[in-house]
Amino acid sequence: MLTRMIRALRARDDERGVALAAVIGIGAVLLVVLSLVVATATSGAAKATNDTNYTKAIAAAYAGLSEYQGRLAADNAYVKYGVRTAFSATSTYTADPTNKAFGVAKDGSWASVVGSSDQFYRYEVDNSAYATTGKVRLRVTGKAGSTTRTIVVDLRGDGFVNYLYFTNYESQDPSLTGTGCTSKHRNEADWTTSSCEPVVFASGDTLDGPVRTNDVITACGAWFKSTVQDTGAAGFFYTSKSTQIDSTCKSATTFDGGDIKTVGTLPMPSTNANMKQEARTDVPDKVAKPGCLYTGPTSITFLSGGKMRVVSPWTKATQVQGDAGGNAIAAGPGNDALCGSTAALGGSGATIPVLPANLVYVQSVPSTATDPNYWGPSATPTGTVNGTVAAGSRVFCQQNVKSGSTVSSDYGNGLGYPLSGEFTGTRGDAGFYGCRNGDAFVSGSFGGQMTVAAENFLYVTGSIVYQNGRNSDDMLGLVGQKAVSIYNPVSCESYANLQRTACNTGRTSYSTNLAATSNIEVDAAIASNLGTFNVQNYQYGAGLGKLTIYGSIAQQFRGAVRSQYSTGLLTAYAKAYGYDARLRTSAPPKFLQPVSTTYGVTTETESATAFRSDGTPTGK
Repeated sequence: MLTRMIRALRARDDERGVALAAVIGIGAVLLVVLSLVVATATSGAAKATNDTNYTKAIAAAYAGLSEYQGRLAADNAYVKYGVRTAFSATSTYTADPTNKAFGVAKDGSWASVVGSSDQFYRYEVDNSAYATTGKVRLRVTGKAGSTTRTIVVDLRGDGFVNYLYFTNYESQDPSLTGTGCTSKHRNEADWTTSSCEPVVFASGDTLDGPVRTNDVITACGAWFKSTVQDTGAAGFFYTSKSTQIDSTCKSATTFDGGDIKTVGTLPMPSTNANMKQEARTDVPDKVAKPGCLYTGPTSITFLSGGKMRVVSPWTKATQVQGDAGGNAIAAGPGNDALCGSTAALGGSGATIPVLPANLVYVQSVPSTATDPNYWGPSATPTGTVNGTVAAGSRVFCQQNVKSGSTVSSDYGNGLGYPLSGEFTGTRGDAGFYGCRNGDAFVSGSFGGQMTVAAENFLYVTGSIVYQNGRNSDDMLGLVGQKAVSIYNPVSCESYANLQRTACNTGRTSYSTNLAATSNIEVDAAIASNLGTFNVQNYQYGAGLGKLTIYGSIAQQFRGAVRSQYSTGLLTAYAKAYGYDARLRTSAPPKFLQPVSTTYGVTTETESATAFRSDGTPTGK
């Protein structure tokens, strides 16, 4: 019996040993499982943090983009501010030490996102293409924690070339019409009492591209193939001030782009004088690639092979140096290969290549003696007409002469304007064809990328077409501060008085086109910051077919291109305007810019990260 008890106790001890081993084993398994749970939770928390920082970093980059866009909208010149990095090595800069977003790579500085304590950004500006295309490239890096992300965007202002047709006023320039009216926007309360009459988009007018005005659109039978924007959404469909809404006009007008949309204003600059500064050679930080300056009436004829012939008898210096106020005080070093020699310009003309991605500016003869292009009050170049010695009856600056009941038009600007017997009204030397005025006379087959700007009038004296086709790289800008006018000289058989202040209208027998160009075409971006785009003497002579514009038109005042009389007479041109879609993303070199505008993104991509969180570049 004792033996059985011993055996029983041993068996119980064996069972307890097995249980203990099992408990230990299960505990070990539970410990492993618990460790895995803790590890997984810790890993998930880290991943969640990383994911959050990843999202916050890209958000910070976009916050930096918005901040820079705001600075540009407030000051277009801010495009010149930045810090040189590998991304922006070819840019031209003005320093702005107050903006932390321009952190120098080595110092690790970042600008804080407004309203956040853990998000930051910095950006680099590449403005190397701004002068030629109007685009600025921005690389923005956002940071959250130790995570950084980078985006690269192209920005472009809401400029005049974004529209096929842009006006500040839909009425004509009173300084040209001589009507004595007051220019007012037609959403002003008292516009019907004293405002100038608007020009109407009429039957036969086709505008194939976006249209915008700071005024209110007036139409009666026109065809708008794209969007229309103005500052009074209803628009006016009318035949007179007293009849603002005409049901017949409204039903006859077609808007393929939908209803007229209400927008804010896009202000015109008060002068294009800043364009003249592009011919200065002494400010490389502002003008890295100077263009050409011509003085007095200047003829520019575009030739095959991307060349042009320039006649400019008053020009003494084609590039200049200036003082702090921007006044020319000395001739530049000279660049005859680029701009032509003064001897050729004052003789048979200088035949030179079209300026490569640059600007030609035609100024009036300066009245300041210290200016290198100054001429004394009684001094003139030798009498020439397009490079040939003039006949005795046509010399520089001979004024209108009245003898008895006859008015003589034997005066000229040295380039053959006006034509014999041409009607010029009272403006004569003070306006049209002024002997010392900064007028440009332009025509021909254009190849290249260039802008021509005139301080006074720019006359299109014949068709201007892109010689390599509309889908080529050819791009031209035409800017006339007082007007860009399609040349249409007329003679009058009947005058209101001896000063020829008016040419009787309504009958073809009263006026004759002297150098009519039927169905003219102009391929260019066109702008007149103080004046208008129009057809010279649009109300006189015969009908000349269609005026085809391929590009864009921007003007302070709406310009007229034809008249229709109760007799059935149609003068000058019907409109056939088409938008050059390339202008959505590019612009002619150094073209006219709005006073202020918003900058939108044209292209955008996320790139390899440019900076680490400590501010050092990644080398990517």
